[in-house]
Amino acid sequence: MRLGRFRLLVSKAECTESNIFCIVSTETTDVILMVRLVGLDLGTSGVRFECYDTSGQILATGRSQIEEETVDEWVTTLIAAVPKRNRPSSSEDIVLSAQGTSGTALLLDEYGYDLFRPLMYYEKDVEQFRKIEKQKSVRSLAERGVSISVTSPLPKLLGIMKKYPDLFRKVRWILPATTWLLYRLACPEGEKWEDVSTDWTNALKFGADITREDPSWFRPLFEEAGIPMEMLPRIVPCGEELGIARSRLAEKLGLKGARIFQGMTDGNAAALAVGCMKDGDFGFSSGSATVIKYACSKMKPHEALYYHKHPFSGFLAGAAPVTLSTLKWFAEKIMGISVGKAFQLADMGDLRPEYVYFPQGDREPFHDPELGASFLKVWPEDTSKEAARGRMFRSMVLGLTFFEYYYITLLEKLFNHEITEANITGGGTRSPWWNKLRASIYGVPVNVMDERPGIGALLPAVMRLGLFKDLREAQDSLLRVSGTYLPDKDLGAKYNGLRDTFLKRWQIVKEISAAS
Repeated sequence: MRLGRFRLLVSKAECTESNIFCIVSTETTDVILMVRLVGLDLGTSGVRFECYDTSGQILATGRSQIEEETVDEWVTTLIAAVPKRNRPSSSEDIVLSAQGTSGTALLLDEYGYDLFRPLMYYEKDVEQFRKIEKQKSVRSLAERGVSISVTSPLPKLLGIMKKYPDLFRKVRWILPATTWLLYRLACPEGEKWEDVSTDWTNALKFGADITREDPSWFRPLFEEAGIPMEMLPRIVPCGEELGIARSRLAEKLGLKGARIFQGMTDGNAAALAVGCMKDGDFGFSSGSATVIKYACSKMKPHEALYYHKHPFSGFLAGAAPVTLSTLKWFAEKIMGISVGKAFQLADMGDLRPEYVYFPQGDREPFHDPELGASFLKVWPEDTSKEAARGRMFRSMVLGLTFFEYYYITLLEKLFNHEITEANITGGGTRSPWWNKLRASIYGVPVNVMDERPGIGALLPAVMRLGLFKDLREAQDSLLRVSGTYLPDKDLGAKYNGLRDTFLKRWQIVKEISAAS
């Protein structure tokens, strides 16, 4: 392994730091240069900056909270997230990539400036979705493993076209958030954005056909919708080199001159960061949504799943139901406490049976825009306020854990392969109590991985550059397990009945909701 260094063959006459990335086939000598891996994470609630060496050691990190979902706020937050004391003095040895929310869309002019506010992945346009859900192209794409839902970009784009037709005609590029960020660093301000490309994971929810060896836009979908194909970027592999950071923003961040590589969606970056590399690997990232991923060699379409083309080989079956954001909303808006305090109350040891909680079903597995979250068997009791709050919140966590278990059983049955461990990461994996509950309900060990979203996005780039001899070595160097939780048979037995009937009950709730 070339630990922490580039080792490239270059001409002796051209061995200078300014052209260290040039490979020349004339008389050569070994040149060694320390490499820094920079990952940017453009999330829902904040921006994260990570800098590592190739042994996986953290050199610098920073994060800042997003106050509102606008492009200007994202830029301001990015600047605040990069620690000033640790900003690189030289960026010629930096490999940079990024990840962002899956399905967030930006509508830009030819210079990359936003014409509308970002269309966030969690927003809906029910009216437009109802108009297109039965269209032939939508059904055909679903058969290829990509479902258009009420939160997909397409219904929201159609809503914008209808409401602002004149302004929409000025749109040059429709881009995912990750792609916008990378080009914002690469392109000097005032320069036209030309020949723009996006990685195939970010393209998926916009309407990409990933059944082809080289994924491409599903043309019938856009033709039926009336969206010009020239507004869409080229689709390329994750980790393909995009260019050099040349913007003033990049210079302000200390990243000017860095080599920029295509990134991926946050869910796919998390999948790689928890080690979903080979057939049968299972894991998820628990954040605003729980992004479930399962590595497989073939696609097996199912209404509760969508598929991404794996950044390395095969596919990633997945789902992304909204979860932790609902817990946060309930704790803060209904209970009037922080989500951290709610987790403390849930772990107070009240042994009375939990209420029955079912999550919202607007995304996987039902894609029902009208199916909100619900409780059953809620009774007023003579108990303290803290105990009542804890019981209510614990019931929600239990319902989400049953939901996670449902996907384990679904994937095992669909692919005829036993899942023997779960690798998880994200803000929703910081509670030891919840992780113990997970292992006990799943019946398999749960490995909590360090939160390294930037590393997941960077893995295809470092492999393309040959910084490791193989993917196994890269995993061993860059990924970390922070803790393992083993199943508690007694705890698991307490919930077996509720666990095994969870989906059937949820489907009944769905039917009642539809009839009301």
